[in-house]
Amino acid sequence: MKDKYFVVKAQYRDYIVFVKSGSFWNTYYADAVIIHNIIGYVIRNNRLGFPSKVLDKVLKRIRALSISYVLVYELEDIVVNKYVSNSYAFYFGYQKDSSIV
Repeated sequence: MKDKYFVVKAQYRDYIVFVKSGSFWNTYYADAVIIHNIIGYVIRNNRLGFPSKVLDKVLKRIRALSISYVLVYELEDIVVNKYVSNSYAFYFGYQKDSSIV
């Protein structure tokens, strides 16, 4: 799972990379910090995971902030969502904003 993350992250450096594992989605390192700052989920061992049932909520938040992302499914399917003005780098220092739904 983590290996897939690194392979995809090498191609999409300025995107948040989510990797599906069973019924959870995971992200790592800087991407985990960004999701933590936006939504408040806990990071453990440089990994942030959440149940698949809340993926829509997470994607809605990062779309509202115009952050590009990649979804990596278990069967090697990759879905890329790119914004013309990708805000990825901006959100390293982002503080959680409850006004974003």
